[in-house]
Amino acid sequence: MKLKSILGNTLKNEIRDLSEKILNDQWKSRIESTEIDSAGIIDCEEIISEFLEQNEFGCAFKHLTYVISETETNLTTEQANRIKQLNKKLNS
Repeated sequence: MKLKSILGNTLKNEIRDLSEKILNDQWKSRIESTEIDSAGIIDCEEIISEFLEQNEFGCAFKHLTYVISETETNLTTEQANRIKQLNKKLNS
């Protein structure tokens, strides 16, 4: 049980950290200057955080990737690699 808890906290922290790096102030300002009116995108940080607090790591990750896709957010090479790594962890 303790191992599952440690792995869960690691996933939670990894998803939270990646979300914060991608959904940064520059991203927010770009989104605010567009006509996006989707609550799922506008409130994405809150939604992802709620999923993480409920230990719904897969849902948090899927929502993050949905937001990235829908807003056509360009990722750095490091961010893209981290997305791939998290996807493998969640699907293993």
